[in-house]
Amino acid sequence: MEDVDVLVIGAGPVGLLLGAELQRAGVVVSVIDKMPARGFFCKALGITSRTLEIFDDLDIVDRAIEAGVWLTGVETWVDGTMVPGRSMRVPEHGLPYGSLSLPQYETERLLEAAFAEHGGRVKYGLVLERFKDDTDSVKAYLTDAHGEAHVVRCKWLVGCDGAHSKVRSALGLSFEGEQYPQTFALADVNVDWPLPRGPMYRFEKTGSGHAKTSAVAVPIHGSTRRYRLSMIVPEDRASALAAIGAPDFDTMCDLLLPSLPEGVQLSSLRWSSVYRVSHRIASAYGRGRVFIAGDAAHIHPPVGGQGMNTGLQDVHNLAWKLAHVAKGLAEPALLDSYSAERHPVGVDVVKATSAALNAVLAQQASNPAMRETQLLVTYRGSPIVTDDWPDADPASPAPGDRLPDAGGLSQRFVGHARRLHEFIGHGRYTLMGYADATEPQSGAFSELCRAFAAWSGDAGSAVLVRAPGCDTPDSELMTTLTDAAGEFAAAYRPAGGAVWIARPDGHIGWRSGRCSIDDMKSWSERAGCKPV
Repeated sequence: MEDVDVLVIGAGPVGLLLGAELQRAGVVVSVIDKMPARGFFCKALGITSRTLEIFDDLDIVDRAIEAGVWLTGVETWVDGTMVPGRSMRVPEHGLPYGSLSLPQYETERLLEAAFAEHGGRVKYGLVLERFKDDTDSVKAYLTDAHGEAHVVRCKWLVGCDGAHSKVRSALGLSFEGEQYPQTFALADVNVDWPLPRGPMYRFEKTGSGHAKTSAVAVPIHGSTRRYRLSMIVPEDRASALAAIGAPDFDTMCDLLLPSLPEGVQLSSLRWSSVYRVSHRIASAYGRGRVFIAGDAAHIHPPVGGQGMNTGLQDVHNLAWKLAHVAKGLAEPALLDSYSAERHPVGVDVVKATSAALNAVLAQQASNPAMRETQLLVTYRGSPIVTDDWPDADPASPAPGDRLPDAGGLSQRFVGHARRLHEFIGHGRYTLMGYADATEPQSGAFSELCRAFAAWSGDAGSAVLVRAPGCDTPDSELMTTLTDAAGEFAAAYRPAGGAVWIARPDGHIGWRSGRCSIDDMKSWSERAGCKPV
């Protein structure tokens, strides 16, 4: 095997997204996996709104939507009666995306295809035996399916190798937490019942004539009858089922049917599993030139579908930082911000999902909240974000927050409305300004654009949003958009002359109430950027 900039251990969704983003950025990356080929099990399912934004940035969101099923809501049924207070509908409008049911094998297929489209190829059947982190590189020792040894030298190594991560263990990072005593069962089956397609269903039975039971059904694309069913296994059967590992159809029917509505029929079992749930968090997300992400860094109950999504957002945060350092656009110290920004998110998710699982076990589960969209994840307080606008409206997005989208923008000679997020991301920093008067705001922003281009080069772009009626001169230094529908003003509460810089991951890195080149340069130095 050839030496690379980044060696990724593990070709699950997290490793594949990291590989695809790095490959797109022109970084020499290799993704390896000990499995002989990609699996086809329906494990993780839910895709959050924020993850779909990431898929949009990678140009695979339409493929994901086509391969998935929109979750229209959650319905909780107790003893055969739907409970309105514990049920909810997902709004069809108002969010950038809804919640998508997409089997993990489909997520992996889409991400591996994106990796391949940019010239990458997963190397299956390779096992990481050990690695050595030297001062200027990492030496990884691998074994292939034939027992042949290989040595790969890389600048950085990233462990996306799951809950039993060999990378995390070799780094000596603790993995604090514990395992829940309950045993869970999963089944990918066809379900015949009169209930409408779309919601996720939760069924609970509490009558005195039988033990308390609960089951969850989530629709899966491919057949209008296809669902993934899950349930907590009764204690008296847990040990025997754990020994089986993958119960057969009759066993799963015997297990699931008592929890489901009367008259339900199951068929076509594709896959089943019995497992235990843990909640654990690594003490740090890396050391030296070696990092961890996804289940290698945090594991938690599957409530709300936060697990895989959090892992995907880990590497979305890490990818642009690795790319900018590898290409000489940023100082190596930028990589320290990965653990500083993502570790607190992992801690928060582990705590929240553990509390939510306890509520489910107590049959007091609350409705899915806005936090489950993961649109509210913020890096406020990060060492690489700066706020130079102390008088900004408190309701406006602050440095560290996800940059809100805004639709209804008009662009000269384009006959359809534009969205702000069309011009954000794709591995680049974006300088964004707002003008409500022609001069001197547009002139000052043009000067700021020139300074911004001097250090960002091809890694940056600029957008000027102007208020309706504000006729600024055209300039090839920037894309000019008009806030025709007022959505930008509603989301940002802007003032004329205000500026923002969006990071490549779509979070705000810097904002200011004025077009100050000195302030921007000060932020860029603190953020680890260096002139091109």
